[in-house]
Amino acid sequence: MYKIQVLMSTYNGRNYLREQLESILGQDCERMGRGKIEILIRDDGSTDGTQNILEDYAYRFSDRITWYQGENLGVIGSFLDLVKHSDDNADFYAFSDQDDVWMPDKISCGVKILDQMPNKMKPNLYCCRPLIVDETLRDLECGRRYTRMFAGFGNAMVENIVVGCTIVMNDYLRNMLLAKMPDTDKIMMHDRWIYQVASCFGEVFYDEGQHICYRQHRDNTVGMTVNRGKEFFERVFCFRKKCRAISMQVTEFYRLYHNFLEEEEGKIFRDSKKVRWNMELLEEYVNNRKSLKTRKKLLKENRLYRQRATDNRFFRFLFLLGCF
Repeated sequence: MYKIQVLMSTYNGRNYLREQLESILGQDCERMGRGKIEILIRDDGSTDGTQNILEDYAYRFSDRITWYQGENLGVIGSFLDLVKHSDDNADFYAFSDQDDVWMPDKISCGVKILDQMPNKMKPNLYCCRPLIVDETLRDLECGRRYTRMFAGFGNAMVENIVVGCTIVMNDYLRNMLLAKMPDTDKIMMHDRWIYQVASCFGEVFYDEGQHICYRQHRDNTVGMTVNRGKEFFERVFCFRKKCRAISMQVTEFYRLYHNFLEEEEGKIFRDSKKVRWNMELLEEYVNNRKSLKTRKKLLKENRLYRQRATDNRFFRFLFLLGCF
């Protein structure tokens, strides 16, 4: 039976933490024969008594839950520190926020998909579409129809479709993350970084099914907007403000990985046409994006893309203008 380690970061999360922990402990992995879950929690300097809840659960479920106190690093630093402290002998790893509620099959669905992927010697990632709910877990989507997602490195470079708390990844991806940790000041979010690594060198499976209640409340560090007008503004117009940050993260990715195929650890990918194609795209973007000729070439080839048609048109316009 597989060992699955859930990595949770907490910060002043006492209001919803117990409910989230119960939903993780209630996963159907063992019943479905998918594996046994253990939870590693890092507290990011809470001041509201969150530690008392963690101590209570660690005492009552000592064989399944451990936690440690960390200094306040923020969400990106906290989750990357959890990766550093994760167990070497787990088969799969998942990320967890402190305030959501997982449906019973959340982990087992991810493990099943990852287990069916033909090549285990690649950094493979599973994620799903979250169900957006309010503080009381009331569905805020009201049967809303979404664009089908198509994961890929050309998408990961300019857009993130991977919500961190839905991630399940294999041990190969975890080890790749450990080997080349980014400068946290140069990346936008940990899940966005993980999406780039997995899509460049491995496989990303985006599950259109919803297996997590993604709670939206006034204390969210990161969240989603459900009002359509406001969402459009944030998604398209506020995207303009993120152009430089997007390029900075891609440049950080280039710094760490541009010679990877020549390194001993990267030799397994040398014969992969997909990986070489991705690395060529990365090289062109970082070193030649200031050239109008190169920008036109990349746009003509549709090698960089965002998921929604409106978003993609806006991105192409800004990219052509050299805003990245």
